[in-house]
Amino acid sequence: MNVVKNFFITIVRLLLLLMFTNIILIQNIYPQSKGESIFVQTCKACHTIGQGKLIGPDLYDVHNRRTETWIKKFVKSSQSVINSGDETAVNLFNEFNRTVMPNQPFSDDEIKEILIYIKDKTEMVKLAGGPVIAIPTPVLNSNGKTLDEADKNDYLSGKDLFSGKTRLTNGGAACISCHNVYNKEVIGGGLLGIDLTSVYTRLGGSGVQTIISNLPFPVMQGAYINRPVLQDEAYSLVVFLKQTDSLYNSQQPLSNDNGFVLSSVLGAVVLFGLYGGMWWNRKRRSVNQDIYKRQIKSS
Repeated sequence: MNVVKNFFITIVRLLLLLMFTNIILIQNIYPQSKGESIFVQTCKACHTIGQGKLIGPDLYDVHNRRTETWIKKFVKSSQSVINSGDETAVNLFNEFNRTVMPNQPFSDDEIKEILIYIKDKTEMVKLAGGPVIAIPTPVLNSNGKTLDEADKNDYLSGKDLFSGKTRLTNGGAACISCHNVYNKEVIGGGLLGIDLTSVYTRLGGSGVQTIISNLPFPVMQGAYINRPVLQDEAYSLVVFLKQTDSLYNSQQPLSNDNGFVLSSVLGAVVLFGLYGGMWWNRKRRSVNQDIYKRQIKSS
């Protein structure tokens, strides 16, 4: 029995050794290209190659549908091309709910590398039968709860995370620091990022979750570097934004104008009273009167 057992253990070890050897050989023979690396890190959150539209268009065969010069200009500054009146750029912008593609700091050579990767990936998709229509990834929490199953607690959790009342687990900045939503339960937010009131309608649940989880925009990448948003936090934020979007017409942002005015008046009264008390015995005339009277009498 021991002989048989030792034989099987030896076989298993050999198989594991062969498997790891193959993995190492494959990685060395087929290393990730520079274009693929850039695409995975920057483009994948918004684009697919042959798997349908995501936040942005499917880039399948884009090297044949657009000139390299046009692609370079659009990647570096999409809004500049759109504002120039370019019909193709304007139509794309409108088709994808006027979602702004951030300017990318890629060199011409880096964009060429990305296009080489897209071309190679396109050929692989063609060999596999052509592009497909991707089914949106459902938004789930860690327990498998869907958006349709979300309850009030999920909404409140998302609201507190958005407003910063509850801090994100990994220490990332609260959404309200850069974004605003029209919701009577939340004060006005920052203006650095776009207004998110109707973002659920524009991008859908999977699109919103993709942005929160993958951070495709440079500013977000800088703010959340090494501070990823957890799955359950992303889920709650999507629930909050979905509810905010659905109530947009009946909601108004919570205004603190009256509170600010009252606080300003009370603060002014306190400060004037404090300064008045501190200066009560200050010299009120140009000379010391006691010394002046003594000088008059002596003269």
